[in-house]
Amino acid sequence: MKRALALIGALLMLAGCAGTADPAETTAAPETTAAPETTAEETAPKPEFPVLPDGASVVYENNGLNYVVSPQNLPNDGILFVNHEPNRRSGHMGQAMVEYTPGKLLCFYPNCNAQNDGHSGRGWMEYKRSEDGGETWSDPIVLKHSQEVFESSDKTRSVMAEKAVLSPDGKRIILFLLNCDVKDNALWEPYFPPQYTISEDGGETWSEPKNFCDHPGRVYDAKVIDDTVYMLMSNRGSYYLYVSLDQGETFTLRSNVPVQRGGSFYGTLGVLDDGSLIVYTYNESDEYKLEYVISRGPGGYYWEYPAYATFDKAIRNPQLACLGGSYFIVGRSGSYTPSSMNGNFILYCSDDGIHWDEGRYLRLRNAGIGAYSNTITVGALDPNTPDRLLIQTSHAYYLSQTNILHWWIDAYTDN
Repeated sequence: MKRALALIGALLMLAGCAGTADPAETTAAPETTAAPETTAEETAPKPEFPVLPDGASVVYENNGLNYVVSPQNLPNDGILFVNHEPNRRSGHMGQAMVEYTPGKLLCFYPNCNAQNDGHSGRGWMEYKRSEDGGETWSDPIVLKHSQEVFESSDKTRSVMAEKAVLSPDGKRIILFLLNCDVKDNALWEPYFPPQYTISEDGGETWSEPKNFCDHPGRVYDAKVIDDTVYMLMSNRGSYYLYVSLDQGETFTLRSNVPVQRGGSFYGTLGVLDDGSLIVYTYNESDEYKLEYVISRGPGGYYWEYPAYATFDKAIRNPQLACLGGSYFIVGRSGSYTPSSMNGNFILYCSDDGIHWDEGRYLRLRNAGIGAYSNTITVGALDPNTPDRLLIQTSHAYYLSQTNILHWWIDAYTDN
C-alpha cells in the first residue's frame, strides 16, 4: 500500500530513457506464460528465526520480528575484518561478497597505498574465505589478475571488485571488475569498460576477464533472481540494467534505467515484495533524498516515473538489502552535511523498501573518508539455516587510510 501511495500521480510509464547505449540492443519483454509448477521441496519454508535472547538490544521491529545488530550498543567499533594499519595501507572501493555454497563465503577488499591521504585506488584486490558462515576467516588471498594489472602497467591501472554473485545454477561465482585509470591521480577515474571473471571452483582460480559492454562504467550492484543475473551499471549519470540468462557466460542490455537528476552516481538494486525491481541513485545536490525508480512488473523491462525517498541523517553510496521481509540501507551519512553528521556509517530500516526510519549510526567517523560498504545474506543457500545479514565497510583509522569492519543483523521472533 505504501509503495502504491508513493507512486500516485505517475500517469505515464517509461520504457527507459535515452542513453549512450543503443536501444536496439535491449532485450524485448517476453510474452506472459504460466508459472512453472514447483515441488513441495522447492516451496518448503525456511526454519523460523530464533527467539529473541534476553537483554538483546532491538534496533527495529516489523511483522513480528525483532532485528538485532551485533556487536550491540551502537555506535561501536564493529568487528575488525582487515587491519591495514600496521602496514599503512588502505581499502575503499571494492567490497564484493558472495556465499558460494552453504556456509562458505568470500569477502573481498582492496589493498591500496596511502596516497591522497589513503583515499586511493592504487593497489589490488584481496579476499578471505570463511567455511563456517563467517565466524572465522582465512589468511588473505591475492586476486592475481588485479595485482598483475597494477604491476604490469607500472602502477597506472587498477582493477577493483565491488560486487559478486553466485550463478543461478549455483556452480559459478561471477565477480564484477572495475577497471580504473590511476595514472594521473590516485582516485579511481576515469573508468575503462568494466569486466567480469568467473570461478567454478569456489574462488581457487578465475577465468580470463571479459567485457560485457564497450563503453566505460562502473558496476554498482548485481543480484540473482530466479534464473537471471541482473547487473546495474552507470557511467556517471546514465544507468543501465544488464542481464545474463546463461549463468553469467554473456550479458545483454535489458533497459536504460530512467534517472531524473543529472550528474547522479552511486546506485543500488533490490527486489520489492511484489517482484518489482527498485533502483536507488545518489546525487550530491541533496544528500537527504535518494531518487528511486521501480520497474513496471518483474524483469526490469519497463520503469515507472522516478520518485524520492527521504533519509533523516543523509545517505551516500547506499547499499540495499532485505532480511525477513524488512529492508535495510547502509552507507555514509553524507559528505556535504554539517561536519558533526557527515562521514559516519549509518543503517536505515524500512518495512516496504521506500519509507525509511530515522536511522542509527553503526560507526562514527573519527578520521577521514570511509564507509564504502556492501551487504550479503548469509544462509540463503541452506534450507535448514535462518538467514543473517553480513555488513562490510571501510573505516578510516588515520586520515583516509582505512581498515575493513563487519557487523551482523539477526532477526528474532518474540519471546
